[in-house]
Amino acid sequence: MNTLTGEITAITTEQYISLVKILAGDQLFYSLILDTPDTSPWLKIGAAVRLLFKETEVMIALPTSTPLPISVRNQLPCHITSIISGTILCELTLALTPLTNAPSASQAGQQHIKAIITRAACDALSLKENDPIIALIKTNEVSLAHD
Repeated sequence: MNTLTGEITAITTEQYISLVKILAGDQLFYSLILDTPDTSPWLKIGAAVRLLFKETEVMIALPTSTPLPISVRNQLPCHITSIISGTILCELTLALTPLTNAPSASQAGQQHIKAIITRAACDALSLKENDPIIALIKTNEVSLAHD
């Protein structure tokens, strides 16, 4: 399970659903949750949260243009730091690229996530270490937890 820490920067609510914008390190994330500030007191701008999402929910795209013209809101520029290839699946370790208007992250402070994709997809994209990629995660796959 990928776990990152972040801070809520915006909340849009409609009926019982909230679209939450979170700044995690130098990256913006979006999470669609079945909660509202009225029902959950922890759900407020400035609150510290943990973002949780499965490695199998991370899709990989080659960076042709950013943002990609698709409906996935979480489009995270990364580069591949390692690939563990199996017969069926590959595990990719990805270093998140800081946003262009954010201060540069030091190597020690750089955030990493993992993605698990099929070996066939990894081979078809000709992925290798140090390649720049875009990690894609649907908003409903990013869960939030508070302390």
